[in-house]
Amino acid sequence: MSEYSALGKPVTKFERLDQIPTPCQSISYHSDQLVSACPVTGQTDFYDVTIDLDADGIGIETKTLKLYLETYQGKRIFCEDLAVTICQDIFNASHPLRCAVTLVQRRRGGIQITARHELKKS
Repeated sequence: MSEYSALGKPVTKFERLDQIPTPCQSISYHSDQLVSACPVTGQTDFYDVTIDLDADGIGIETKTLKLYLETYQGKRIFCEDLAVTICQDIFNASHPLRCAVTLVQRRRGGIQITARHELKKS
């Protein structure tokens, strides 16, 4: 485990998702601050995101997680693709037994979308 890239530092730019050791078996991270853009219209999409880990001794340091989520602001991506991408990135960074990402896109045009992607260690 290397030195933390953001924790305890005045960092505002994302470098990497830092790992933290954890004795917890299960960790849930929640945020209502995920923002991206519709790939067709460019309109802003707002999300509630839940990341559930069945940890294998490693969690994600939350300041780097926040900075990571901020990288999607203005990025044109569909909700479904965003759920898959976040899940893959978290899975690759923390090597959990299981990682599930659920995105709830706030209503636009009267429709709310919930997208979920899950990866498991084989």
